[in-house]
Amino acid sequence: MSPSANPYQISGLLAEFADPAVEQAYREHMLPLVVRHLRVALWVWGGLILLFGVPDLQALGWGRDFIILLSCRLLQAGLLFGLAFLLGSKPQWASNGCAVTGLEIFGFFLFLPIYFLRPDIASFTVTVIGLMLLAMFLFVPNRLILTLLAALVGYVLTLACIALKGHGAEIFVGAAFLLMLPVITGFFAAQQLHIVQRKQYAMFNQARQANRELEQEVERRKLLELELSRQATTDPLTGLPNRRQYEMLFRRERERCRRQNTAISVAMADLDSFKALNDELGHDAGDLALKHVARLFQQHLREGDVVGRFGGEEFVIVLPDTGAAEAQLVVERLRSMLEGTPVVLKGQPRCITATFSVSVVQEDESEVAQALRRVDEGLYQGKRAGRNRVMVV
Repeated sequence: MSPSANPYQISGLLAEFADPAVEQAYREHMLPLVVRHLRVALWVWGGLILLFGVPDLQALGWGRDFIILLSCRLLQAGLLFGLAFLLGSKPQWASNGCAVTGLEIFGFFLFLPIYFLRPDIASFTVTVIGLMLLAMFLFVPNRLILTLLAALVGYVLTLACIALKGHGAEIFVGAAFLLMLPVITGFFAAQQLHIVQRKQYAMFNQARQANRELEQEVERRKLLELELSRQATTDPLTGLPNRRQYEMLFRRERERCRRQNTAISVAMADLDSFKALNDELGHDAGDLALKHVARLFQQHLREGDVVGRFGGEEFVIVLPDTGAAEAQLVVERLRSMLEGTPVVLKGQPRCITATFSVSVVQEDESEVAQALRRVDEGLYQGKRAGRNRVMVV
């Protein structure tokens, strides 16, 4: 599988993501942890270097050889402590690994004098170098390839010192084999650690992506449910509540008014000569007229009032907490406002009128359909009486 197909593919040898962008993102994600661990490693590393100066003093005294070794130790420890301090303001130095690798290589050069000034502990020195090589892989955070580079430099320098001291081939081969063990062991142990950490990062990102997609799907489904609910309860042309919705709203308001012992009124509006308007100007103009009426009704009714589309050119109006006299005034205001607000159809202003019928809901009426049957009779009376009027029944 190519890196483009699997962005989290890991190179087995280098133990890094094959995709440079993913590898960079991983390093940025791990940077706070790497900085914290690296600073601890640098402080411990520098402290041990200084601590080993005590045996040097005991063995060499305050002579020239001790001063040389002490100077090397102080320089190396100072550089380690300095890097640990600078990581607070330059954490990116821990991510690219160049600074750590440079210190490791330079540290091996500073360690060289001990081979020549303390030949009495040559075997101990080789053992310490082996532990240092292993610790570089396991305890000093760095890129695996850079750690391997520094370890190989230290390995070669150590063998070079042994050869320069004139030790026999048997000692040289033995030291080469002994030092190769921590390099190989440390490399493969660190390689597995790097791979496991990157696999965990990949799993974390994939889980986070899955959660994000799940949240998006949940949000999409919520929006879909809202849209389906809106479509199920809303007239698609006017945006007003359809029959199912205004009947439900009526029942809710009816029960509330009963509990509060207040009246509730219902009205119907039937647009006058609407069929003739459709025949004259077309159904598109008729649809515009219906939208115009719906918008005016919504704008001029109270917040708690309900206006819905009954069907065709008829509208239902529910007026909670409204008695007969007040309902008549509200509906008359709607009729007058509609008559006085023309709508532009086919480029010409056109006055739309409607016949209204209004009635107070009776005590035994719990469904809007019961009141509407009586209101509908009032509409017929209004039509016969000449239209564009309010009938109270």
